[in-house]
Amino acid sequence: MRKIHMIPWCIAMLGFLSRIDVPAVEHSFQGQASGWHMEARDQADRYYQLGIRYIPQLSLAQLLKGDRFLDLEVCLNASASASSSDQGDDHDLELYRLKVRFATAQTETRIGLQKLNFGPAFLLRPLRWFDNLDPRDPLGLTEGVYALRFRYTTLNNTSLWLWGLYGNDQTKGFELLPTVEDQPEFGGRLQAPLLDGELAFTVHSRKAQNTIMDMQNFTENRFALDGRWDIEIGLWFEGVLQQQRSEGLPFQWMKTVMMGIDYTLGIGNGLHILGEHMTNISSADAMGCEEDAQVSAYSLNYSLGVFDNLSAIGSYAWDDQEYHQYFAWQRTWDSWILNLSFFHYPESDCGVLYKQRAAPATGYGGQILIVFNH
Repeated sequence: MRKIHMIPWCIAMLGFLSRIDVPAVEHSFQGQASGWHMEARDQADRYYQLGIRYIPQLSLAQLLKGDRFLDLEVCLNASASASSSDQGDDHDLELYRLKVRFATAQTETRIGLQKLNFGPAFLLRPLRWFDNLDPRDPLGLTEGVYALRFRYTTLNNTSLWLWGLYGNDQTKGFELLPTVEDQPEFGGRLQAPLLDGELAFTVHSRKAQNTIMDMQNFTENRFALDGRWDIEIGLWFEGVLQQQRSEGLPFQWMKTVMMGIDYTLGIGNGLHILGEHMTNISSADAMGCEEDAQVSAYSLNYSLGVFDNLSAIGSYAWDDQEYHQYFAWQRTWDSWILNLSFFHYPESDCGVLYKQRAAPATGYGGQILIVFNH
């Protein structure tokens, strides 16, 4: 989540908008408060972290003529934590979301700091280009991007997405290098029904800033194909071809293919089983295969009743021969959530599922999280 100089202006705008009392404008204010305590142990080292977070959200909606409407969403992210790491205490206030949306019956246009994500995968996501969503996170937090996004949906549910990004000076998703400052990014996605499912083609292009090696910046192009079908069992795939146009890079091409499957067994209240496998290939040309890495992942989900839910997530990195485990019990009331989780993350490559969002601690550990929504 980005630190920006607009925070004082956003706080003033929140105070001003909350006092608007126009009958035609619908407004709502809600928020999420959370607190957590985590402890982990790796061999003889012990790590702990205490933290609190509050995310207020103000929404305004203006109905227009016909079936059109205009709305505004403003969110802040205020957090404070204390830990046994070298960083020690930390506190922050950031802009989390700031977007304006204009919608009609078949179109939607959004501009501002927003979440931009797509694709059918759940755990191993080659199409995680712009977000850091993590299924192990009960809060579902993710950084936003500054973007203009347009979506058009036809009567048969075919949709066309077009977007432009600007002002995102940090890495996003799986990116290892940031975008060149003051350089826009462009992309689009076409998604259409196919045989009781959906098939989509996505492209994106940007100018990457080379901060690792002493070379010039280079153009990066991404092309993706994905689809999902439900035929007794759920089946989906994501495939990405990424080109980095620079002669100084050892591998100018990267191919990533992921396949997934899920099914609900008729055991008790229903045991949901999900599995995904991903292969990543790096090469000097589009058809080569110089280096490859494979990861498998699964999730189990079982509802104990109206309030309680059990879940487990695991992944295995075949090259490192390391297994990552996560187990959680969650109880949900009307406004409260209690989440108790246990994990085991090896020291090396502890972010195997999410390279840019590694686990906060290695070894064996647990966390208790309390959430209040209003």
